Amino acid sequence: MTTTTLAKPDYDVLNVLALKKMAGASAISAVTGLPEDDVAGRLETLSGTGLVVVAGGAALPTDDAVPALDATAAELYAPVRADEDVLALVGKFESTNTQLLTTMSSWQQVEVGGRKVANDHTDAEYDEKVISRLERLVGRLDGLIDALAGHDPRFATYATRFGAALEGIDAGDHDLVSSPTRDSIHTVWFEFHEDLLRTLGRERAE
Repeated sequence: MTTTTLAKPDYDVLNVLALKKMAGASAISAVTGLPEDDVAGRLETLSGTGLVVVAGGAALPTDDAVPALDATAAELYAPVRADEDVLALVGKFESTNTQLLTTMSSWQQVEVGGRKVANDHTDAEYDEKVISRLERLVGRLDGLIDALAGHDPRFATYATRFGAALEGIDAGDHDLVSSPTRDSIHTVWFEFHEDLLRTLGRERAE
């Protein structure tokens, strides 16, 4: 059976939808930069090909979406997969990703009396130290994001989204550290990692 390959704008729309698991045209438009009406039209077209289900103002990818994305990424990003500079930066990202996971755990839990308990965020000094670590870790992605954007400008949106989250955190909106329902550092990082794996044709390490 032949797997569907996608036109680039359709790939961009379906890729964001697959990363978010469920989203409306407005949320996808905010990430892709495509006009909301264009995104809505593409979702309807993708629905007609069986790659998307649209219901109640939101869309969900079907089981056929990921194979179509993977097949298209293999064509679109063959030059990325052969770029030694990108691959060297990806190697460094793996270490940074591990540190990010540890830092997020530090944000969510603190050690009290030798055991981990939920962070109630009453210790502002502790929280600021964790936020400073997050800012440094996000900064380490600059080179990789720039290298990827050299192949496809859409990757630059990750820098914009990280910047907006950090700006909000600096203004006191600490939900933007790890909220799963907002464009937080954790959300954007997770989507970037998944997107990077698809771009490179790799599986997530367990």
